[in-house]
Amino acid sequence: MSDQSSLDASFGNAPGILELNERVQALKAIPRTGWLDRGVPTALAESVGDHSLGVALLAWACARQRQAEGMAIDPSRVLLLALLHDLPEADIGDLTPYDLATVPGDVDPDGRREFLDQRHVRDETRSRAKRLAEDAAMTNLTAALPEPVANEVAVLWSEIREGTSVEARFVKQVDRLETYLQSLRYLRDDPKYPMASFHLEAHATIEDPLLAAIRDRATASRQDGTTARRSISGSEKPS
Repeated sequence: MSDQSSLDASFGNAPGILELNERVQALKAIPRTGWLDRGVPTALAESVGDHSLGVALLAWACARQRQAEGMAIDPSRVLLLALLHDLPEADIGDLTPYDLATVPGDVDPDGRREFLDQRHVRDETRSRAKRLAEDAAMTNLTAALPEPVANEVAVLWSEIREGTSVEARFVKQVDRLETYLQSLRYLRDDPKYPMASFHLEAHATIEDPLLAAIRDRATASRQDGTTARRSISGSEKPS
């Protein structure tokens, strides 16, 4: 291919890559709804883009370690899946498993805390609606992308959605682990945030031994830190 032909091809493919960049830019500007619902100030709330980066790095590192331990897993594929796992949210936003209209308002702080501390699982209707919205968003994106990129994104998205591979199921667990770890980070700033639901989710769904060990180590550190703070404040006497 001549230099001019290469330039023409690149020029023709640039709009599709820019379309992908637009999605990435949008993800960086969308705060995660769960944190806002729980009172985290907008200025401190993690964005969907922040979360995607956190999941990707954590998933790759854990997959590489599990591979070294003998697990049949491809860390590079894990990284790609993790980077893409929330991409549809650029179009549809960060949808919670619960109906926002059912969350008690600030006039009922005890009821709001009790509601948010529960582990919420999407019902069939909400799950179907979310899946259809995500698929439509990804169809729109892949239609704009250059063919080689579009084809790979479509395959990766199907793999994530259906959980058809070891890597996709691993990323799903890391997604929950990273969210739990972020909730602990917010609790360090303010122990009054209603974050119990993330504890319940992480302890109910994470099965991989390394991911479970990270979860449990973080939980123990959180509990030890809480006890130490109580002792210093005088609410508990040191042993």
